Amino acid sequence: MEMMDTLVVLKGGLFFLVLLYAAVHDARTKIIPDKVHVLLILISLLGWTWDSLWGLILVPLPFLIVAVAVKDSLGGGDVKLMAGIGSVLGVIGGLSAGILGLSVAILVNLLKGKRRESFALGPYLAAGAMIMFVFA
Repeated sequence: MEMMDTLVVLKGGLFFLVLLYAAVHDARTKIIPDKVHVLLILISLLGWTWDSLWGLILVPLPFLIVAVAVKDSLGGGDVKLMAGIGSVLGVIGGLSAGILGLSVAILVNLLKGKRRESFALGPYLAAGAMIMFVFA
């Protein structure tokens, strides 16, 4: 295996482990620990590009706007999680992961009949990010 292939496998493995931890922790406690975001940013340094920096900055912006504008909508952990995801996947991958995760979250919660009830968004965002990593 080439060095670049090894780096992608390592990056993907670490990315999946951190996202799995974030998803399980958020599902149990509705809190995403700060170490998750730091670890994701550190993972993005494996094969860092300018797109990683732009993903870190731009991907969480829509989530931040919603969190500030709509009371009790999103938590800061969700915003920071998307920053970490954006740093690993870049702008297009990060935004696509967010859209995919949000779409699945809305669909699942509508099917469950939970329209106004609070729920952990982290598992859905993590799943969207995992899918985008595989297909990107």
